[in-house]
Amino acid sequence: NLALLKFIYGSWKRVEDFNQMRCDNGLFISELSVEKLCPSLNAVSKYLTVAMPVLALLVFCICTIFYRSRRVIRAWLYNHQFCLWCVVQEEEENDDRIYDAFISFSHNDEKFVDELVAQLERPPVGLPNYQLCLHHRDWLAGEWIPDQIVRSVASSKRTVVILTENFLDSFWGKLEFRTAYQQVLKDKRMRLIVIVKGELPPRDKMDTELQTYLSLNTYLKYDDPFFMERLRYALPHKKNIIEPGSRITQAIIQHSDSVGKDQANGLKPNHLPSLPFL
Repeated sequence: NLALLKFIYGSWKRVEDFNQMRCDNGLFISELSVEKLCPSLNAVSKYLTVAMPVLALLVFCICTIFYRSRRVIRAWLYNHQFCLWCVVQEEEENDDRIYDAFISFSHNDEKFVDELVAQLERPPVGLPNYQLCLHHRDWLAGEWIPDQIVRSVASSKRTVVILTENFLDSFWGKLEFRTAYQQVLKDKRMRLIVIVKGELPPRDKMDTELQTYLSLNTYLKYDDPFFMERLRYALPHKKNIIEPGSRITQAIIQHSDSVGKDQANGLKPNHLPSLPFL
């Protein structure tokens, strides 16, 4: 064995007939080497020599892909409620603001906003639902618009801006963004989410604050295949998500969808006069 070979090579001067000693297979012991005595060990060494650099390269590539796609991965984990301990980075359970988000948009994009709101307020079973503030639904009729903008931003945990050319043409839309931007600077926390629908509008049509924000922060693209996952992850994190397997929960949701949210709660909808277009 290998131990015997090392002993012989270390004591060959004391063995008079060392050069005449043979193994059972006829090989002279003086001609033996580790490769000949332990070919399997030599093969393992060769495999490790090749495998270790390949493994190191594979780990490096995986880490690089994970780092570049970390936001998508975290959003996917959050939406599927996996590993919440490592993806939920902030606790907002003690935040007593009324709304999860205030949606700032131009009335010309109202159809798109209605579709987006439906996905956030009435999501599939197992996903979090959000309480949203919409100016055409939640503002008080007849009250001064700048005051309502300030109150909506202040009473919402996030402000979601639907950035389109229609939005840039809206005076009130620019005021809503400016108010939300000032709130971010005041709170020193990122509470502003910008969604770009279609192509990014020309920067020469943007205010200085909006150009600065887009140059320093990432924004969401509606055509991103992971758009909804990214949006839900950017919104306030919620842990009290309904278990998908609850048949009682599913029955309640189906009943609520069939008769309407207000009727299911025993409330009559409060129809307010429409506000002027923003």
